Amino acid sequence: MKITKFLIIDLDARDLVDLKTSERHALSLAELEVLKCLVHHVGEVVSKEQLNIAGWPGRIVAPSSLTQCMSSLRKKLISQTDIELKNIPRYGYSLCIVDENNANTEDKPIAPASEKQQASTNNIDNKLADRRATVNYRNRFTWAASFVMIGLIITLHFTGGLKKAVNYLSLLTEPQVAAITTHNLEFAHTSSLVNKVFLDSQLNETSQKTNSLDKLIANWFNYESVLPASSEKQLFTYDNGYYESVALCNDFESTCSDKQPLNLVRTADAPLTPLDIQWLADTKLRMEQVTYNKILLDQFESDDKGIVEDVYRADVYYYSDTKNVVRADVRLSMIFDANNRGKLVAAACITDDLLREISIRYQFSGDFKLNKSVVDGKVVKTFLVDVDEYSFTSPQEVSKESATIYREIRKNVLQNEQMVIRQVYQDEDSGVWMLPLWGETMVWAHREQVSL
Repeated sequence: MKITKFLIIDLDARDLVDLKTSERHALSLAELEVLKCLVHHVGEVVSKEQLNIAGWPGRIVAPSSLTQCMSSLRKKLISQTDIELKNIPRYGYSLCIVDENNANTEDKPIAPASEKQQASTNNIDNKLADRRATVNYRNRFTWAASFVMIGLIITLHFTGGLKKAVNYLSLLTEPQVAAITTHNLEFAHTSSLVNKVFLDSQLNETSQKTNSLDKLIANWFNYESVLPASSEKQLFTYDNGYYESVALCNDFESTCSDKQPLNLVRTADAPLTPLDIQWLADTKLRMEQVTYNKILLDQFESDDKGIVEDVYRADVYYYSDTKNVVRADVRLSMIFDANNRGKLVAAACITDDLLREISIRYQFSGDFKLNKSVVDGKVVKTFLVDVDEYSFTSPQEVSKESATIYREIRKNVLQNEQMVIRQVYQDEDSGVWMLPLWGETMVWAHREQVSL
């Protein structure tokens, strides 16, 4: 495919080729399709949506994917002085090629001008004068607009609006849910449906991760009395590279009727060891009776009547070969001011089986904006939370096992002024969330609605 006289795309080799220097630059599949789309519309403005469709057909990708693709193409085109890849703010991109006929030529002797030529010259001079006047007007307008923009930025800075805008834009670059694969698994003498969640950067790891989590679940035993075979089961799983998490509804028939879904986390690279589900159930019961982990969430102040508060609650258990179970009592509470925004409070209290009365407490709250997308037939809700307040209580003593979540939460407290929380499933009585606990952790939570 020809771009300019000396620049082509070798479609077979997927290379960008400079015919003058024989220099080649390999193109990724996305870069190739995006560049072909721009070449087909050279000189025109191509929207971001059109480029996303060309580069990633049938997929929903983060805005940063296109930005990174354009940055890479610019580096590979940097030696081409007759090509410019322009960014059209808030809309898209344009591939511009300089017309060689307009290039500078050598100076030639100037012949005396005739009267007709002189009149033409005067006409040109008048047009140039008019153009200079127009340029001066535009310059004055540009300066005025710049002062207005600077004033607006200063106002936003002192009112806190600029920080919120920057935070929101940074949230939009976070990886998105790219795929939710499903397959059947024979578990607890029942054919169960497993939903495996992948973010943008994990699509090439699908088969490997699926097999790994199937092997994990196959190591569970002694679950007959805890997970009866008479009920259908559905699982959501996620592997963030450091921790594997499994959220299990033990009684699923079109919706989840399980009042206490089982949420388990383990270190991803730890050796696979058998897990006694009956022992875990007994340990859970003991920990729920002796730990002091009740959390009172904020009451949202509002003069409006009929406000509905959505409350999600779940217990998440981290286990290892030491048998010291770490429990996170998690609660989410939110109200909607509109269809896509509102206020959210997230809280967690963490204890373990060794330090039963010493807990880590973590809470953050703020305004959220809600983005919805459909991934593999499932509605994915992404809550972009601008954190206004947070609290973190460190215990005087931390066990080796509870230190795994202590470090993750400390990183959130120290680094994040905004949070991304995703929901990948919801019915009337439950919801499946990806929450910032052990990194991104899959949690199946019981849902209640409270009228305020």
